[in-house]
Amino acid sequence: MKSYSSPALYMQGQNILSQDYDQITCLGHRAIILSNGIAVNVAAEALCQTLNTQNLVSEVVVISDHFNDHELTNLTALIKERAADIVIAVGGGKVIDISKIVAAKIDCQLVIVPTLASTDAPTSRLSATYNAQGHFENYIFFDRSPSLVMVDTDIIVNAPTRTLIAGIADALATFVEYRAVKCAHGQNMFGDKATIAAGVLAEQATKTIFREAKLAIKANSAHTVDQHFENVVEANILLSGIGFESGGEAAAHSIANGLTQFVSPTIMHGEKVAFGLLGQLVLSQSSSVLYQKYLRFLRALGLPVCLKDLGLTRDRQTLYQIAQEVLRPNETIHQMNLSLTAVDIVNTLLQIDSYAN
Repeated sequence: MKSYSSPALYMQGQNILSQDYDQITCLGHRAIILSNGIAVNVAAEALCQTLNTQNLVSEVVVISDHFNDHELTNLTALIKERAADIVIAVGGGKVIDISKIVAAKIDCQLVIVPTLASTDAPTSRLSATYNAQGHFENYIFFDRSPSLVMVDTDIIVNAPTRTLIAGIADALATFVEYRAVKCAHGQNMFGDKATIAAGVLAEQATKTIFREAKLAIKANSAHTVDQHFENVVEANILLSGIGFESGGEAAAHSIANGLTQFVSPTIMHGEKVAFGLLGQLVLSQSSSVLYQKYLRFLRALGLPVCLKDLGLTRDRQTLYQIAQEVLRPNETIHQMNLSLTAVDIVNTLLQIDSYAN
């Protein structure tokens, strides 16, 4: 069976939070807005005020990135006490992942308002979970996709360019991983076969990024929303989001997940995926020409392309530990249907390092 999933409605543009709030108000009667960090002041409080003026009773609840079961219990109890029927996530990947878990727990409408274009998490119906140390644990899958994803580019353009670049790397891996899964007759994130549509979107994300990323980064640096910026934000969030979920992930994300407990927590998810993307190309036995194309592009954007960029050395013992994480039973690298050992992964990591140097 093939499967394809997407949010019920995706909207993107300047000032849409203040102009198109009716798409939220039509979903229910009371909203809890989950947010944290700078996103509270940048977007959550203003959205809360807007919704309250439109007779959708709303309040902001600030949550921690290091969310645990105790906090989940307290938060779900609060939402039930308030009789809220909408959960709105305003922030980055961690807030979005947590909000999906909360909305599923109480079975209410879910609205995603990303304040960064750093990952393709907003459109998907899964959450990545991490332990208290920030190490990747697993994916949680939900029955429904978000009811609404609202991407206000006036907010995102004021985020650091590093976040856009991280999202570019995350999105750039989508088509490469899709091809690897497809060639190996593997499965998408739902355990089904990938649709043609998922591949088309993943490929379009790659084409958009190679064509417009550098111009979009310039626009981001100047805090100016232009068509290049809009297109790359769409590639990072929508095209890649549907592409990875309905197309499947492979080695690039497994390598990124395997790195989490061995590199600094300041290294963003997309930055780890950039390095994993190179590993994907090695394991897929891509041509030297194609590998060099991606290597030059990632390097030009300042993304990690060698072990030193990640704060690692060629120490085989550490690399072997990373390899064991990469090959955990639930990892997407197994969708490539290859008989890989930890030694194979260590050699792949060393190859990436050698090619970069």
